[in-house]
This record gives sequence, structure tokens and C-alpha cells, in this order.
Amino acid sequence: MNNTNENKTSDIYLAHVDFETGRTQSFQEHTDNVTSYAKSICPMGEIQKLVEAAALFHDAGKLSDDVQKDFQDILKKGDQAHRNDLDHSTAGGRMLWKMMRQKTAAELLSTVVYSHHGISDCIDFESGCTLQERRAEKECQEDIVKERFFQIFDKEKIQKVCEAADAQYVQINKKIGMFVRKSTKQNRHCGNGYFYIGMYFRVLLSMLLDSDWTDTEKFFQNEELKQRISKKEIQKIWQQSIQCFENYLNHEIRNKAENGQSLQAVRQEISERCYEEAEKETRLYRLTVPTGAGKTLSSLRFALYRAERTQKQHIIYVAPFNSILSQNADEIRRAVDDPDIVLEHHCNVILSEGKQEKDYKKLTETWDVPIIMTSAVQVLNVLFSGQKRDIRRMHTLCNSVIIFDEVQAIPKKCMELFNLAVNFLTNFAESDVVLCSATQPSIKDLKENNLSGCMEMTEIIEKYEEAFRRTDIVDLTETEAYPGGMEIEDLCDFTLQQAETFRNVLVIVNTTECAKQVYEKIKSSCSDEDQVFHLSNKLCPQNKEDTLETVHAALRKNRESGYTGRVICISTPVVEAGVNFSFGCVIRSKAGLDHVIQAAGRGNRHKEYPWFGKIYIVQLTNEAESLEKLPEIQEEQRAVQKLLEQFRSKPEIFEKRLDSSKAIAIYYQYYYQVLQADITKFPAKNYKTTLLEMLGKNCPGRKQYWHKFEQEYKGGMAQAFATAGKEFEVISNDYKIPVVVPYNDEAKKLIAAFVGADDEYLPWEEKQKMLRELQKYTVGISEVQKERLNNAIYQISDEEILVLSEGYYSNEVGVLEEPQMNFENY
Repeated sequence: MNNTNENKTSDIYLAHVDFETGRTQSFQEHTDNVTSYAKSICPMGEIQKLVEAAALFHDAGKLSDDVQKDFQDILKKGDQAHRNDLDHSTAGGRMLWKMMRQKTAAELLSTVVYSHHGISDCIDFESGCTLQERRAEKECQEDIVKERFFQIFDKEKIQKVCEAADAQYVQINKKIGMFVRKSTKQNRHCGNGYFYIGMYFRVLLSMLLDSDWTDTEKFFQNEELKQRISKKEIQKIWQQSIQCFENYLNHEIRNKAENGQSLQAVRQEISERCYEEAEKETRLYRLTVPTGAGKTLSSLRFALYRAERTQKQHIIYVAPFNSILSQNADEIRRAVDDPDIVLEHHCNVILSEGKQEKDYKKLTETWDVPIIMTSAVQVLNVLFSGQKRDIRRMHTLCNSVIIFDEVQAIPKKCMELFNLAVNFLTNFAESDVVLCSATQPSIKDLKENNLSGCMEMTEIIEKYEEAFRRTDIVDLTETEAYPGGMEIEDLCDFTLQQAETFRNVLVIVNTTECAKQVYEKIKSSCSDEDQVFHLSNKLCPQNKEDTLETVHAALRKNRESGYTGRVICISTPVVEAGVNFSFGCVIRSKAGLDHVIQAAGRGNRHKEYPWFGKIYIVQLTNEAESLEKLPEIQEEQRAVQKLLEQFRSKPEIFEKRLDSSKAIAIYYQYYYQVLQADITKFPAKNYKTTLLEMLGKNCPGRKQYWHKFEQEYKGGMAQAFATAGKEFEVISNDYKIPVVVPYNDEAKKLIAAFVGADDEYLPWEEKQKMLRELQKYTVGISEVQKERLNNAIYQISDEEILVLSEGYYSNEVGVLEEPQMNFENY
């Protein structure tokens, strides 16, 4: 946008200042940079003018006398002179609102500008006032700002941008209207227009935040930032990656004898189907194949070819557990033969050097890398959290291929929000999505908010079930031996009986307390020849990893002829995904069928045993396994109980197999029946509504407006973005207090290093590296448990790190509430 004033009036007005160097950045330079950058990263051409308009006005409020004086004070007196109470987003939003008063895009764009320093509710839940009214009443020297703004920028050119932006918004509204009407007409309701407008708002705000923060960082670091990858470069990366990937399949996977020729032929067939689908136009797929069928590499093959054909900017692989990410990240790096194009973003990533830490931080902030591997929690936060750092990455989900692995693990409260987000990505944001699972939830017709246009990637799963069959699932939930369910002692006795037969047994229960009791009881009953292990989230990540390695080694030794010891592992569901060990027998405390089948994936996983592995479903008493605070597992148990009752009377309906696709489909039918009302709409803890409602029409907010003004709300946007963002929480807050535990010598050295760091200066990169290393030794505890531990927890460093005292951590069972008395601490 050209400056119309020849005497450089625009240079008088500042956007940023740096006291230490005396450097300044003009308002025009910053605005031009942000606008140019926002246009360059825009993933959809249909919103480029919209983001251009928002970028032009986003910092207009900095032209006020108060803000310009603040900049001069900082240059003279230092950063301590900065006034934090100054608002520079209101003036630009109001100018946009007035300039486009007759235009439909005015409300959307002004809301984007108002929100770039923190999102707000369009209607306040308490007062009923609207965002537009609240901002209209604020003092912001709008006349002065407007005069200076148009001294710098050509008003006629700005007007044309606004008109083009409005034309784009009109087309977006038409597109949304057609989609909603079509799905309603087909009797398959797939969301409402209010929600999808809210998603467009989030994408626009994402681009504005990313562009604004990028240019600001560039100024303060006084260096040229790394350029984002161009479309031409990304195409070359996809082409090279495809070539490397096919070589990897041919040399490392297909021709390896240990992969089994019969199974490999089936995996190859699945892979070919995924390759063929990449040439089609379907945007949303389900890939439903049994455990061990190679869905990770098959879905990646689809993603690479689809990305190359349709010029996508990213491939994003999403998994519910960090263990799956760590396991698959290494294979994907090997498959594409270029680790630099793969970003692994989750809390367990450890880097070796300070510079790596700094580069990694930048990449995790922007996701500006071709292949992103991240957790479901991260992606759901990007879609729905109120944190600006999460919103910043939203535009990266557009014009991408996204693979959701183990999609059945998406929390049930997020189901309808997730469905509508996927609909937005595939119908409006030019992305392709693959939903992967061995126990795929049925595409059930909900009353509303269904997935739209989802197709199966491969043949019906029945075709592959027999080839990958390795286990028999046996229902022992209602037997004469345990009429009221098993007590802890009963489960221990049963486990030891199976250990005599199979020599190795995995037991998975639903709670950490139950796992601890069973472990301690069984260990006390075993001989020195036996090896007994415990796994749960009471152990820190490094402890879990070390224990898993020991379990693997014990199983290898256990399968050798002449070995007389038994291997028994007691675990919570933490081992049900992303863990590749294999037992001859698995005992699973009753849970959802998806959990049972995932547990079965840990039995005879590689067909090491000449028999079908045995998977026993058992019922524990309430005393043995209290589920009072786990309502979701209780619902799963009620649904699976209905299925088991039907299976007992008519097993032929299920092909006499509890892991058949028919059994899975019927289980989910029962499961949806037992779910609490509105549980899939994400109930808001502190409000009598749901997040789905807040992010859509927001009837409670409209009702507040009516109570205040005694008239119906006429605005187009009523969403409670801020309130929904605060309420959104993928994992409940019960176990979110991180505590560092003294697991081993390395952990103790790190704790000591942090204590010493309080007395000396450490570079940011070094401190971040130490913090990341501490993640390996961190356990999440509840507020209640923190209170019970009391003086056993102490704080170190300015970072407010909590540490557990020695004696309160056992390498076998994790955090203890009573200290263990060994020789060292005695």
C-alpha cells in the first residue's frame, strides 16, 4: 500500500521502538510488512482480501497521541516507562466497522482486529452487551487516528480492498448456506452456519497473529527471519519425499522376511488402495484396518501423493498419545529420508543443543515445516482453545493433508466439535482428512453435527480381519466362579494361573490404585525367577521407557527354550497404544470394546506363538476398582455389557468373534445410547450450556441481550469465543500439577543444577534445554494429592518448579504418599 505523502509524514509515526539500541520501526513499515506477510501465508485465495483488510487496520490505534507519546517515553526512559493500559486495537476495528457499515463483512473484520490482543465474546455472558457496543463506547482518539492513517495510506485504494473483502465474505456466506441446506435436505445435519463463520474468524485471526508476531520478532531481533517455504519449494519436497518413500517401502518393508509374506501381501493391497485414492477428489476418508495392517505408512503414502497432486502446504500426522508419536516419527523420518522436513511437536522431545532449542521453539510456534507430527491435544487446542499461541497455528491446518491416527481416542465430549471442525477443514479450508483406527466408531447419524461426505479408503474391514487374526477374546465377566466380580485377590490368583500356562501375562486395569495393589500382591506371591512389572502414569516418562525396555528384554528371554521364569506386567491403559510388546495372554478389566481390542493388540502381536493369544475380559468389584470419578469408563462398561449379553445368546451374529467389525458396530450403537445427554457437545463446567452452543448460535448470550435491551439480537456474530476458549480443556485438570521426581542420578543432577541456577545467569536456550530435559522426570498429580503430600513437595528456581522429596518416589510404582524406608534415607 503506497504512501501518498511525499514528505515522509509516515515516518513520524512509530509502531515499535527498542530502548537498548535506539532503533525504531515506522507504523507504515510494520503495517506494510504484516499485510504482505498475511497475504503470502494465506492458505485459501477466497479469504486473501479479508485478511489484507484486517492487517491494514490492525494497529491503527498506534497512531493516537497516547501511544506515540508512550513510544517517546520508552526511548528516553527505558521499557519501565511503557504504559500497559493502552489499547491500540479499538480504533482500527471501529474504522473498519464504519468504513464497511453497509457491508456484511464489517462485523467479522472488526472482530478480528479487536481480537488480535485477546479474543472476546461477541455478546458478554454477564451483561448482555455486545463487543461492538463495548468498543463503540471506548475512548480511542478515533478522529486523530483516522486523519493520520489516511495521510499515510491512499483512502481510495483502502476502500477498494474493503469492497473486495466484502465480496469474498458474501461468497463465503453463500458457500456455507449451500452446504448447510444440502446436508439438511439429505437428512444428515452437518452443522450450522454460525459455527463455520466462527471457524473463518479463527483462520483470519490466526494469519493476523502470525504475521504481526513475525514482523515484531524480526524488528526486535534486528535480523532477517527465515523465509517461509514457498509453494514451488514445497512441491519439490513432496516429489523428493515420494521417491524416498517408495524406495523405503521396497527395500526396508516389502522385502523383509520377518514381516511375513502372507501378511505383507495384504499390507501391500491396503497400501495400493490408499495410493489409488490419492488420485480421486474425496476430501474426507476413514481408514479402518486391523492392528498390524500398516495403516501409518499406508496413510502417509496417500498423504504424500495427495499433497503433491493438489499442492498442499503441509502433511499433519496427529496421534492421541506421545508414545505413538515418538514411535512413528522415527519411521516417517527414515521413510522420507530427510529429518529436517519433519517436526515432532510434543512435550517429550529432547534436544541436545541450545541453538536447536531456539530453532525448535520457532517451528513449534508456527508449524512452518512440511510434515508435522503432533498430539491430538495440540490440534484440538489449535481449533478451540482461547490461547493466542494456539490460535496462531490455525491457518496451518488449512490447505493440508491431516491424518488422525487412533481417532477413536478423541474424547467423547469433543465428538461433535471435532466433527464440525473436520467438516470445515474438508469443505471450506481446502484440506483433506484421513481418520484412522482399528476400532473405528460408526459414522452414526446424530441429531445434528455429523461428519459430511466421509468415504472408506479401503475395502470393508472383514476382508482383512482373518489375515490379521492373532487372538481370541474370551468373556469372563459373568462366571459362576466370580458371581459378584473379582476382588484384588481373585484377579491375582487368576493371573498366576494363566502365567503357569502361558509363561507371560499382561494385566490391564482401569485405575492406577488398582494396578498398584495388584502389582504388589502378585510380586509378593512370585519367586525370584519370575519378573513382575508395573506401568502407569504414576511413573515419570523416563521410568516408563526404562521399564518397557526391561519388559521387552524379559519377554525375549521368556520365549527361549528352557527358561523357567514367568513374566507378568500389571498396567493401566497406558500400554494400549504405541507399545509394541507381545504377550501370550492378556487380561483386561472390563472397559469399552475399543479398549479391549487395543489391549488385544498387545497379545501375540507378531504371531510369535503357535496358538491364538488369549484375551480375557474380567469384571472387578467396586471395591477392587473404584470408577466413581470415571463416568466415561462407566458408560463404556454399560455399553459393552449389553454387547456381551447379546454375544452370549447369539454369537453367530458376530461371526463368533468379539473383535469382528459387526461387534464393533453394534458396540458403538449401544455406546451412543448410554451416553449422557449433550455429553458429545462438550458441556461447559461453569455454565448451563455447551461449548458447541457457545461457538455457534449462542442462544444463552442472545437471551442475555434480550433481557438487557428487550429486543432480539440482530447482529450476525454472537459467538462466545473467549468464554468457550477458557472452558475448553481436552484433558481434565485433575492431574495437571507437574512435579519433578528424583528417579535417577541424572534427574537428581538436573534438580541440583536448577537450584544452583538461581544464583547465576543462564542463557534462555540453556534454561529451556534443562526444562525440557526435566520433562522426562515429571509426573502429573492432582490438587488433592499435592495437599496430602504437603511438605514432601518443595519449589526450586524462579520457574516455580515443584520437586518431590527423595523417599516419596518408587521406581516400581511411582509417587508415594508415605515415604519408603530404605537404608539411604533411613
